[in-house]
Amino acid sequence: MNNKSVGLLVAAMLSGCAYSPTEQAYREHIQTPDIFEFYTDADSQVEVEQDWWTVFGSTPLNELMTRLMADNLSLEEARMRVDRAVLLLEQSRADNIPDVSAGVSGRSGKDFDGGSTSSSSSGNVGLSYTFDVWGSREATQLGLSLGIDSQRFTQRSAALQVQGLLASEYFNLLSLQQRLVIARKNYDAADQLYELVRIRFEEGDASGIEVSQQQNTLLTARGELLRLNNQATLSRRAIAALLGDAVLTPVNSEESILAMAVPEISLYQPASVLKQRPDVQIADVTLQQADIAVYQAGIQGLPGLSFSADLSVSDLLDLASGWSVGAALSSAATLFDGGRIDAGKKIAATDRELAWNNFRATTINASQSLLDALDNFTYQKAAYELDLISLENNERLYKLAEIRYKAGDTDFLNLLSAQRSWFSAQLTVITSYQQSLAAASTVYLEAGGRPQLINRP
Repeated sequence: MNNKSVGLLVAAMLSGCAYSPTEQAYREHIQTPDIFEFYTDADSQVEVEQDWWTVFGSTPLNELMTRLMADNLSLEEARMRVDRAVLLLEQSRADNIPDVSAGVSGRSGKDFDGGSTSSSSSGNVGLSYTFDVWGSREATQLGLSLGIDSQRFTQRSAALQVQGLLASEYFNLLSLQQRLVIARKNYDAADQLYELVRIRFEEGDASGIEVSQQQNTLLTARGELLRLNNQATLSRRAIAALLGDAVLTPVNSEESILAMAVPEISLYQPASVLKQRPDVQIADVTLQQADIAVYQAGIQGLPGLSFSADLSVSDLLDLASGWSVGAALSSAATLFDGGRIDAGKKIAATDRELAWNNFRATTINASQSLLDALDNFTYQKAAYELDLISLENNERLYKLAEIRYKAGDTDFLNLLSAQRSWFSAQLTVITSYQQSLAAASTVYLEAGGRPQLINRP
């Protein structure tokens, strides 16, 4: 082949082709429930809120979250995985630059028969480079760049998970502390009533059964104190573990759960809320990477183009002579492989369909999870309002029953029932408020950190 033919071959191969994404056409077929279609993406762009927990208005929670982001071991692992993905891309980008190598060698010998000695030395510098004729290297580096995005989305997902766990555990701790306060009041009230019944028994106005019944109530109240104290201890330790505290120092807080704010969240959310969820973003990246794999499978077996050059000297001690230079251009293509390349193309195409199916499933699941969280939030808020009304009613009934019992107008069982109902209602209100806070937290997590806080016009 003459030089002109070689030049034409090189020019043709270098013109090659580059990777062009095709997966965008897939996303155009994505559908979402009507509740997400009320706003268009152009009208309502939602930014991810990094400090979503601040909506609860709790300084202690904010401080715990700061410690969490700095010390949680899961988040530290996620950060290292992002760093590793960045290094992989940097490693691949080194292929864009020609490789340069150098070497020296020396040899010496002695002829024992003749007594003569000899020595020689040589050196060489080599350069090699593989042209990215078909855009394979470019596509690989794009895939690695998407891998960085994927690891960052995974890091965001891990952050949301541990933030959600911390918020939930903190709400639980505050609830337990408040329930302990109520349980102590319950125990004190039960003890006072026990003394009252015992005195009336000694005076002949109450039966031994009533004394035993109230004593059982007192024992139950004491057992509840023990149970709540144990759960509060476990909750404090769970928070310490989330904070990466190796010695598991118990976390304490003087904050009242009722002092925390329940945010107002709109039931109507834009579709852009779904797009900011880490799982949807990861599924999107996976689809793009699968599309890259389809392209790379399609160019398998096509001729490549490599260039190498070599400069050497035969005697390092005499640099004025013995120099030589060489260059080579090579290309190779697969002519027959028994169907391996064709099978690889079909596998890559199947993987892209799987990635598309996963993207659709993830989007549907994301819609369901967010809608479920919104409905549960609405329910918990309504349930809390009803529990407040029930608490007021039970408190009024207990006070009336206590007055009537002291006056002898009602029996002990009515008073005992009213007492139990009142304290049960107090505990229910605290639990209900905790569940409202947790439901709001879940909405934030399901919305990827930031739901819309506007009302539907």
